[in-house]
Amino acid sequence: MEVLPDIMIEKSNQHQPLDWVGMTQIQSAMKIGEFTTPVQLDVGVNLREENRGIHMSRLYRLHHSELLNRTVTQSVVYSFLKNCLDSQAGISNFASAKLKLNWPMITRSLKSDLEGFRQYPIEMIFELRLNELKSWLQFEILYSSTCPQSAQVSLEANRAQSGISHQRFVATPHAQRSRARMRVEISNFSPKDIESLILESEAALGTPVQTTVKKVDELQFAKLNAENLMFCEDAARRLSSYLKSKKIVNGFTILAEHQESLHPHNATAIVAHNYSNSSQLQFTN
Repeated sequence: MEVLPDIMIEKSNQHQPLDWVGMTQIQSAMKIGEFTTPVQLDVGVNLREENRGIHMSRLYRLHHSELLNRTVTQSVVYSFLKNCLDSQAGISNFASAKLKLNWPMITRSLKSDLEGFRQYPIEMIFELRLNELKSWLQFEILYSSTCPQSAQVSLEANRAQSGISHQRFVATPHAQRSRARMRVEISNFSPKDIESLILESEAALGTPVQTTVKKVDELQFAKLNAENLMFCEDAARRLSSYLKSKKIVNGFTILAEHQESLHPHNATAIVAHNYSNSSQLQFTN
């Protein structure tokens, strides 16, 4: 069989260097505990001057042999990115990968201990330069937030009434499902660390959304909301205090967004600490 010329290895002083070249939205999958979860993968390298292009098919084959259906850990990703660089020997000295997925977790109801299921949006970014691996993690949680001012309004209105029945009870006018998105620069971490960050962030807020519930669980959830009245500012501060206490977290940025039930707009707070974003693969907004 005739060997066709490899156009990608053409060199010219007119070929400027490129910061990142690779593939985005590769369809993949990874193992998380008992689940196999779909993953969207971005992977690429830089391209030194004078070189026309990279060998993308080599990156894809490495993904297939080293990431597909694997449990992704720091060591697995380090090996994958190192081999990506080796596959582009002489033309690249930097590699990065982003994994976007929904992290599956079994949940339990507050009082009745019924089993449920949640998926948490996750993005993981890894960068390898000079044999040093850096990593970032973005995750999102949903929670309930009851406005402290609205709770006071409801309380005063009900106190002013006599003979209140459930048909006439003045409900809290301002409570909503809310979300917090956290981006963290993180040291060596495992799947267990990811789950701990999710669960402990929910605990810091006190009112994570529930899956399967009975009346006894709804009652407990109502009590938790009353005990954890929050403006978006309060939620951002609670999460900031929690993340500062985690040794594996080097820096972070937090967005707390309360999707208003009273207004057609959202109330949002952002706080950052010692955080610098990845230079090549930006996080989803």
